[in-house]
Amino acid sequence: MSEKTKLEKYLFEPKNSHAKESLINNKLIFDLKLAAAQREYFLNIYTPEVDKDGFDIIFDDQDSLTKVQLKTVMAKTSTNSWSIHKTLLRPAPYICEQLGFESSPSGTGYQGGVILIEIEETEESGFQVKYYYTDIIILCGLRDKIIKVIDAPSDKALEAFINNINEGMSHEKITIYKNMFLEAKCPSSLLALMGMHNTVNTGIFRYHIQKLVEPCSEEEFASPRDKFVEFVNEELKSVSSSIIP
Repeated sequence: MSEKTKLEKYLFEPKNSHAKESLINNKLIFDLKLAAAQREYFLNIYTPEVDKDGFDIIFDDQDSLTKVQLKTVMAKTSTNSWSIHKTLLRPAPYICEQLGFESSPSGTGYQGGVILIEIEETEESGFQVKYYYTDIIILCGLRDKIIKVIDAPSDKALEAFINNINEGMSHEKITIYKNMFLEAKCPSSLLALMGMHNTVNTGIFRYHIQKLVEPCSEEEFASPRDKFVEFVNEELKSVSSSIIP
């Protein structure tokens, strides 16, 4: 294992947790606000007063709200899993049955997401970041093999995840792995993956994933299912480097 750099030691010392959050979160906020400005709107950002509901930040593009948990990791670390509140990832009541979840307190939640911020130290700028994102739409797309990724989670891991998130209390946590995220090509791509207004994509792939996941009927489609799957992945290629070329 490689020796930790001074920056890594500083950022990940427990006593410096607030400094790390301030530095990295402000970088994320700047990047997303700038991406929103390029789309000619102001991205509102809110933070909860207490840290007990499983999310760190709320993004508001003036048409939709998304509650998000932030996770930070160094690029060279071996860490590849994180614990997330089940209620954050569980789907909203209006869409739960369409995604194969029960319309009950244990089947519904905030329908939020998780942003993984990967830090790499550089000589030029001090550090650079990569952003990764996942939510229940992406997870169900991976589960049903709609989203074709380079490093796909195993069927066993996805089945265990879906079964686990469907059980237990909302405040319980669930483990999520790095290969369950999609890497965003740029900050505007991150907005697209979140389903927010952006400059690179219409975001319609999220709607099609909702229609394609199990349970669904091919009779509902205007074209063959394979064509819709192909369309979803072509759309995702424009915003994520995780998709098979």
